[in-house]
Amino acid sequence: MNEKILAALMAEKDIAAKVRGVYHLVSPHGCRYPNIVYSIISDVPALHGDNIELQSRVTVRIHIVTKDGRYEEIYRYVNRIMLNLGFMRVQAVEQREDDLKAKIVDYRTGVDFDV
Repeated sequence: MNEKILAALMAEKDIAAKVRGVYHLVSPHGCRYPNIVYSIISDVPALHGDNIELQSRVTVRIHIVTKDGRYEEIYRYVNRIMLNLGFMRVQAVEQREDDLKAKIVDYRTGVDFDV
């Protein structure tokens, strides 16, 4: 799942032109902004049959981190990519910490298991 998300974000030329990096879990110390940080925050069973897990529900959290708060254009690209990957937006919040401003968005999808 992580590789799929990273590949989709990196393949988008419009995002590559706007951000300084795309990172999993945490942005490295001394990185440049704006950047994107993504992580899987939940992976729970959603459907069982004959004592076998058939589907899980995966939630991915994406942080668009900026210094100036100008993340809306990047957010539109990220939202389109995630919808194309089959995710649905669950919630979006804005956050400020120290001198950084971020838009944090959760996306959810169902993942089928091969049995």
